[in-house]
Amino acid sequence: MRSLSLTLILIPLLLLGAGCKRRHRSSSQTQMPVSTVFAGDPNVAAYFAKGFYQVEENAWRWTAKDFSVDLAPPLHAEQKGAQLVVKLAIADPVIQKSGSVQLSAEIQGYKLDPQTYTKPGQYTYTRDVPPDKLQGPTVQIDFSVDHTLPPAGNDIRELGIIVSQVGLMAK
Repeated sequence: MRSLSLTLILIPLLLLGAGCKRRHRSSSQTQMPVSTVFAGDPNVAAYFAKGFYQVEENAWRWTAKDFSVDLAPPLHAEQKGAQLVVKLAIADPVIQKSGSVQLSAEIQGYKLDPQTYTKPGQYTYTRDVPPDKLQGPTVQIDFSVDHTLPPAGNDIRELGIIVSQVGLMAK
């Protein structure tokens, strides 16, 4: 009798919950260019153009050796330039295997100064981007790392660095 009462209470609650679905954004809303993307946000997955793996722990993504993002330049960047800011982490196994990891970036054929990391930990890669490389509604930023972890066991991914955020910030 008790389980019948519980069932009669749960069924309407389940039906009510099934009717409360999240509205999906239209493709025009999700394609609006943005100047900063957070790796854990599923609504910006399309901006991670190449070389990023699935979101982990709702906060970050592993990269492959080569990876790219598409971002909108911030307001007035075509006159003042902007700063590229990448929040990242270097995993201990990558450092143990190679001793260091060098991150390089390029925008519209313009190579930004690379950064070499010799210890595991969290870092912020920040570089100035000249105004002439920030023309148009979006720009593709190409990255590469010189060392990765090769696929191992059931994990077929080549693992480079961990990224939590990539953005172009107004100067």
